[in-house]
Amino acid sequence: MLALAKAGGPHAALAARRAAWLAERQDPALAREALKVAIRLEPQDPAPKLALARLAAEQGDLAGAASAARDVVAETTDQPARARATFMLGEIARVQGDRPTARGHYAETLRIEDRLLAANRSDPTAARWYARARGRLAELDAVDGDRSRARTGAEGALAMLRAAAAGIGEPPVLAADIADAEMRLGALELDDGEPASARRRLGEAIGRYEALVVTEKDEPHWRAVLSDAWALAAEADYVRGAADRAREAMDKALQTRLRLAARDPREAFALAGTWRLRSALLSAIGDNTGAADSLQQARNLAEQLARPPCPDAPARFLVHTLLDQADQALRANAINAAREAADTARAHAEDYARAPNAAPVWFTDVAAAWDRLGEVARLARAQVQAQEAFARATEFRRMALEREPKNTQSARGLAAALVKQGEAALEAKAYAGARASFQESAALRLSLFEANQDDPRTAQALAVALERLGLTAQAQGDIGTARAAWEEELVLADRIFATDDDIEGQRFRAIVEAHLSGVAGADSERYRTSALARFDDLAKAGVMTEREAALRKRLWGG
Repeated sequence: MLALAKAGGPHAALAARRAAWLAERQDPALAREALKVAIRLEPQDPAPKLALARLAAEQGDLAGAASAARDVVAETTDQPARARATFMLGEIARVQGDRPTARGHYAETLRIEDRLLAANRSDPTAARWYARARGRLAELDAVDGDRSRARTGAEGALAMLRAAAAGIGEPPVLAADIADAEMRLGALELDDGEPASARRRLGEAIGRYEALVVTEKDEPHWRAVLSDAWALAAEADYVRGAADRAREAMDKALQTRLRLAARDPREAFALAGTWRLRSALLSAIGDNTGAADSLQQARNLAEQLARPPCPDAPARFLVHTLLDQADQALRANAINAAREAADTARAHAEDYARAPNAAPVWFTDVAAAWDRLGEVARLARAQVQAQEAFARATEFRRMALEREPKNTQSARGLAAALVKQGEAALEAKAYAGARASFQESAALRLSLFEANQDDPRTAQALAVALERLGLTAQAQGDIGTARAAWEEELVLADRIFATDDDIEGQRFRAIVEAHLSGVAGADSERYRTSALARFDDLAKAGVMTEREAALRKRLWGG
């Protein structure tokens, strides 16, 4: 067929298109060659250019896909084709992490489709592509933190698709778009604390995806999104307290991924991720054995994917799988298993961190591994080893920050590592080292707080460092520094908690005031009285812990 097209003649372009269609699944390279022949024979026809762009994107050639899509935008006056090409450019920018560019392309797609709909409001194809672009913009709004706009956009996209379906029914392409829109809105509702509504929407999406799996057996995409939908449904079931249904849904997600991986080895990465998700769910519902088994399955796959030489992504996936394995073992008090997983993660991460011009993330991964080794030593009551491990974690966090001095996440990571290092030193009664660590952490967190004073998480992180600094100063007999640290911490309560009667705010203030009652001189009695009143409120609300009850008893002089 391709030879016929190359020979020329009145039907050559049609022959080239047919050759591309026939070769697309079995030989994508041949299909691309055939499409290029079709483009040469009919340069004004946008259809083969769009097909070439799609095929290039599916093969991972994003540059080639973008080039073909830009040709359509620049060279054709066919508005539906221009809208498809513009949307495709938005998809490429989104995958590459360029959200502003993606947003611009999606917005342009909306403008083109809006003009088409103005000319024909009953055009289901224009409505479908308009809804697709609006849905993508909603996803970008959610990433950017504009939840209200994201919900409005997602709801609008779904409403438009349902209106189109009311007019023409649900052919597969429209059913797929409705399923995507339901899943998008369900994910947003789940994030907004509406698990029941989210589960209903995800059920709608799952039903359509399952139908598409049956009607389009050779299209793996439907199984992939079906697995994702079941995983989200499992999360929704867990949040609404249906643990058994959550496990059932997650197992369906896993089975779908297993079938995909059996057909295509490239699906191993996604399968490993699903095993990790299953482990997290089982751990949350108290099945530590199942969680450990799932993580081992994920690790087995990750080790295959990360065989050297390999790109950074599978190598980091392996490291993070090992860290998850260490965390799960720590929760189960399995010291030896935790140590083995954390030390293996450390060895892998250090191999990459030693490379010239290593990415800063490798230093943070090494630090995370040393942090887990510190937790293992702490669990084993090996104070010296714990101090050494947390100190190494701190140094690798420091190296990561030195590589990227303006990286806020790296600064937060170093501040957190310093707190852990200080706590280990405090437990070992190495007060000078503990104080130095807490002071440096407080200084870092103060800078972060001053840069963003409206963020309660930043304020709370600073409060933690100040509390530990106060405890260390008190242990050293430096009452003045202890009082100053705790009074600064108390002031931060107004930044951390929205209202004065917040239960957690009451707990926070009560503990800090209890600290101050022992160091505040003439004001000690005032702080003691206030702390007791707050503890009484906690007791009446039935939320007082045993530790807080003991502290209240001590304040009473018992």
